[in-house]
Amino acid sequence: MHDDQRRTAALATALERFPAVADRVSRVYGLRLPRHLAVFHAFWASAAGEERSALSDLMLRPWGITDYFADNGLDLVARDGLDERLHARYRRDPAEFVTVLSGNSDGEHFGLWYDDPAALPAMITVNYARDSAETWVEKSPTLLGVLRARIDSAIADYGDDTGYGPLLPALAWFADADAAALQADGWEPPRSRAYGAIAPFPTLPPRTGNPRLAKSQDRLTAFRSDPAAAARWLTDAERDLAAGKPALALAIGAELHWLDTDTYRDQGLPLLVGAYRTLGRHALAEIATLHATHRDLDSVQVLT
Repeated sequence: MHDDQRRTAALATALERFPAVADRVSRVYGLRLPRHLAVFHAFWASAAGEERSALSDLMLRPWGITDYFADNGLDLVARDGLDERLHARYRRDPAEFVTVLSGNSDGEHFGLWYDDPAALPAMITVNYARDSAETWVEKSPTLLGVLRARIDSAIADYGDDTGYGPLLPALAWFADADAAALQADGWEPPRSRAYGAIAPFPTLPPRTGNPRLAKSQDRLTAFRSDPAAAARWLTDAERDLAAGKPALALAIGAELHWLDTDTYRDQGLPLLVGAYRTLGRHALAEIATLHATHRDLDSVQVLT
């Protein structure tokens, strides 16, 4: 089959599958699925010959909720009676992070980032789960753009020796569909964003309190080695949360989730879940609660 025919067919199939996959993600996760994920699947599924070999060399692969787009992907079920929201969720992943692509080292994985379950994901993020597991923001708003940026960077550094050149025509071919997906979803460039020491901080409505992100690293230090200071931070967060201002509870709950120690586990989860509930972000509260119950899974390959 000619390249254009193969890509056209793959894109038509992915877009045809999109409503059913989006419904599955909505029912299971309580989240909205962006159309650009269908375009990425079409790009990946259409690769053949040298393109397929180059993708293999990249050592990336669709994973997480992207698995639903595969042939018979909607027939996948969670193993051992687990909840499928645990699929591809490493133990220190934030609740806002939903995996869509596996990386090539140190537990690298890419995810859609959901500030608010009622909205489409705000951006794409990356996390090295087997390294220090902070979450970083990618520049591109689409997964295809993230892949293009990685390939362009490698070619800029190493030239033709990368072997990624055969992917460039396919990336260019799907670029219009990627842009159309963003337009159909009404995507707009993100506003300026605050960051803590471990991850981007979710955007919040007005009058939800002060997360005091400039003190994020100080808090992590306190939770590691200064029980008195840690107790003060916990008291402040609990007080703000009780007053209907969840920002500090959300920040500290996320920091304790990332820190992943037993000492403050019983205090961190109620702060995190309470903040999500106060914000009306119940899907994230449920993910955080579920994740806390199953953080010790031997494998995060849950769908089978």
